Amino acid sequence: MISGRAWATTTAARLARLGAALAACLGFEACAHKGDTPTGPVIKHMNLEGAHQVSTRSIERKLATSETGWWWPFATKQHFDPVTWQSDLRRIERVYEARGFYQAEVVSDEVKPVKDGVDLKAVISEGRPTRIASFEVQGLEPLSASEHAELLDGLGLDRDDIFLEDRWESAKDHIRARLRDRGFAETEVEGRALIDVQTHTAALLIVVRAGQRYRFGDIELRLGEHTHIAPVWVWEQVRLAIPEGAGFSDEALAEAQRRVFGMGLFAVAKITTGTPDRATARIPVIVEAREAPFRTLRAGAGVEADQIRNEARLILEWSHSNFRGGMRKLSARAEAGWAFIPNTYAVLRNQIASGPRNGPVGHLRLQFDQPRLFGRPSLVERSTLDLERTLEQSYDATGGRFATGVAWQPRSTLSMYPTYNVQGYFLNGPPIASASAAPLTLGCSDQSNRCFILLSYLEQTVTWDRRDRPLEARNGFFASLSLQEGGGPLGGDFTYLRALPDVRGYISFGDDDALTFATRLRVGELVPTGGQSAVITRFFGGGGISMRGFNDRRLSPLLLAPAPASPGVAPIILTLPIGGDGMIDGSFEIRYQVTESLVLAAFLDYGQVTRGRISAADVSTLLWAVGFGVRYRTPVGPIRVDFGRRLQRGQPPPLLAVDATTGAVTQVPYAVDDSCFGLGGSGRSTVVSDNLCVLHVAIGEAF
Repeated sequence: MISGRAWATTTAARLARLGAALAACLGFEACAHKGDTPTGPVIKHMNLEGAHQVSTRSIERKLATSETGWWWPFATKQHFDPVTWQSDLRRIERVYEARGFYQAEVVSDEVKPVKDGVDLKAVISEGRPTRIASFEVQGLEPLSASEHAELLDGLGLDRDDIFLEDRWESAKDHIRARLRDRGFAETEVEGRALIDVQTHTAALLIVVRAGQRYRFGDIELRLGEHTHIAPVWVWEQVRLAIPEGAGFSDEALAEAQRRVFGMGLFAVAKITTGTPDRATARIPVIVEAREAPFRTLRAGAGVEADQIRNEARLILEWSHSNFRGGMRKLSARAEAGWAFIPNTYAVLRNQIASGPRNGPVGHLRLQFDQPRLFGRPSLVERSTLDLERTLEQSYDATGGRFATGVAWQPRSTLSMYPTYNVQGYFLNGPPIASASAAPLTLGCSDQSNRCFILLSYLEQTVTWDRRDRPLEARNGFFASLSLQEGGGPLGGDFTYLRALPDVRGYISFGDDDALTFATRLRVGELVPTGGQSAVITRFFGGGGISMRGFNDRRLSPLLLAPAPASPGVAPIILTLPIGGDGMIDGSFEIRYQVTESLVLAAFLDYGQVTRGRISAADVSTLLWAVGFGVRYRTPVGPIRVDFGRRLQRGQPPPLLAVDATTGAVTQVPYAVDDSCFGLGGSGRSTVVSDNLCVLHVAIGEAF
């Protein structure tokens, strides 16, 4: 209820505005009406003067009228319609009212003809904001004192705060949701806001009718007439989320729906409640689901590019989610492509000085899942077979991995997966690396530039995923921990311990969560027995999904290696990344959604890869990079372009050399190339070609 309004807009004034707008429109050509093809003058610019307390972007997002985005070459032309413009002037005032400015007014507007279009201007008088004078909640007698305090915590309706309509509506929704999560399934919440525009104050009252507490009752399944899935298997998943006699809560219903949908068998899965039984204080659970096709086939493509590696792949996926019945799942994913090192141009021109390499790359994964292991609905036996061919700057590998284990998922967001793994790879060092460097480069036991490495290890992976959207998270967090214990009684060529925790967090603000703050931290430790580790177990940093101040895998200890000699040309020395036993890799990123498809980002990355284990001193020598990026959303994920510039602080990766006679390893000092793509800088001579700037192109968010 509003007790008064400090202004009134007369009908004559609005007609005058509409007449002026029509005159401007008729000066060009007939304006479009709703449903017609736009034919009015193009809107060149739109200016909202006087908008200080509310951002112009927040206002413009609520308007039907918008200016043409001339900075974007594919922008759609926006045409002027006077009727829509007049409606938008009222929308501007409504935007302010929703933010507590009940005296805000559009005092004037102008439609100015310009070359090839019109410029629009609206002048806003904001007035003073309305602040909360009192806030009271009635009807919470059924709650204990602690429940009462928890219910009202963090509503954002404190005295003297500006009254925001969306926060007011959100507070009522939160109270209702919190009461339902405490068993009050029939909760009704009503609110009353008394706004006095003369004193600029709001008196808020919420009245709650909680009703009685309920517990969950029987589970009713509605799976259709021709289901191939035993209903008891669906019932088990629901019961995992809703134990017998558990108190009613919306979160339990949501967990049950995630578990049923996570079975991978249904195109639609909906968990609701039936009519409450007040006599027994029980409320039934209704499960509605419709089977999806068991067989799926998908095809796609992927590209990745930076200054030291270009790669393109074709991808094919096939799966059968009820293979030979029993909800067994068999899936296959095949990737085939070609990689160019350092880039396509260098390979095609055979630029010997850059050590060009190219060749096929591929990955084939077969996975078999057997659910309900030992009759337990939360256990899945999973076996995977991976065959791959990789091409890296310091080696190429052909081989594969077999893993088998049991995945336990006590919650839809929490999983634990212990496995036994066998890996075998034929490794080839590049011809530019000397044989004496092979043990350091590849981990081979002898001075051979080609060897076979066998790993046998246990791995335990724990994942806790509370992100709202795994591919483009706006809120929530992700945490995982991977532990490996290799060799010893398990056999294999290496005995080692390896740990890699990964933590990520996301929080968003503004309209539609347009502004997102994201952070990530990974810390890796590899402890080999005997001092030598296999290159396929080591850590590498750099690239589009790591520290973006380096190219792919270039944040790593480096090895001096001669390039193939050419007649009459002085020997060329290259530096190859060989990986390390310790890693710190983190990032802070701000993402801002400009349009539905366009996102801008700024980031601060940091990282270090050490030759040995991480020490406290390594924290003070971290390398840092700043940068910005653009993401354009597509049906296959956001196309991402990131530019990173490394700061001149921290300790650059160590550069190692191997004596061809004695095999002794020494660390070689070197200068850092402080140019940006070869431009600027001091022009100092250095054997390490990495400069301070990197450009990454990929599909998908960095994290």
